[in-house]
Amino acid sequence: MGCGTSFVKYVLFFFNLVVALFGLAIIGIGVAVLMNWTVMKDELQSHLTVAPWLFIVIGAVMFIIAFFGCCGAIRESHCMVVTYAIFLLVIIIVQVVLAVLMFTYADTMKEALVKSVNGVFDKRATDPAANTVFNNIQQQLECCGKSSPADYGVIAGVSDLPDSCCTRANGVVGKLLSRCTIADANAIGCGPRTADLYDKWNKTIAGVAIGVACIEVVGALFALCLANSIRNMDRRYA
Repeated sequence: MGCGTSFVKYVLFFFNLVVALFGLAIIGIGVAVLMNWTVMKDELQSHLTVAPWLFIVIGAVMFIIAFFGCCGAIRESHCMVVTYAIFLLVIIIVQVVLAVLMFTYADTMKEALVKSVNGVFDKRATDPAANTVFNNIQQQLECCGKSSPADYGVIAGVSDLPDSCCTRANGVVGKLLSRCTIADANAIGCGPRTADLYDKWNKTIAGVAIGVACIEVVGALFALCLANSIRNMDRRYA
């Protein structure tokens, strides 16, 4: 291999080694929260607002892709490097499509997201799983009901609201009261809260996705160049 190819090889190796370790760290965080490790949950309470399974899935995908890139580069495996490049190209396409959709159909996607949240609320009375999901949404997003606590049909002063409606009562985030009344509940509904969060973050997320895709394009080009060099070297010494 020439100096340029060797440089690409070790850049891919070290970059993907870092990504693989980061993926394992994300998996560890998800597992720690899932297993109710009290110290970890208390530490991440005010920062971690997504389901631990999402952390585990994202971390696993990152680790698998980085594994192919890391091992393929250091072992000079044409098959593994090409597989890594294909993974990257698929992810790039998905990221760009999602970013374009978020820019182009922002209102439609927001309405669909709010409709999905409201649908979970409507199913909670007959579906225990939906009830659990909506309680988690209320606790994580600090909201109550679809539009307001009044969606539960609660008369003021009666403690019939779920505890997840009072996660921010008395200004203490994540601390539940012994009795959750309509006076103590989070005032905003989960539908409007979801819409506000989407409006706040959709352009940022789409922009980050495009930026990361640009970096991944460089990685894919490096991987394809390395794969071509490995194939030529194999032919030369065959």
